[in-house]
Amino acid sequence: MLGRRGHAILAIDADSNPNLAITLGIPREVAMHIQPVPQEIMKDQLDASGKHVRTLALPYPDVMARYSTAAADNTRVLLMGRVNHGGAG
Repeated sequence: MLGRRGHAILAIDADSNPNLAITLGIPREVAMHIQPVPQEIMKDQLDASGKHVRTLALPYPDVMARYSTAAADNTRVLLMGRVNHGGAG
């Protein structure tokens, strides 16, 4: 509803079985090719007090341009990862 009212929505799919994009109306063929956000998107650094913090390695607009996919109703989807093969989980 917020997206329909003009608000920008960011939907983050961090599930091990990512299907949020499909739920939001992105065709399965397109959703299968969404590039997950790589771990290298984050960097460790020290803040002014010497505490370790994690920050984005790229400016937020660049992250959105490279890794988000448009969905209906002013929504963009970020895929945080994808399981590439079955394992011992």
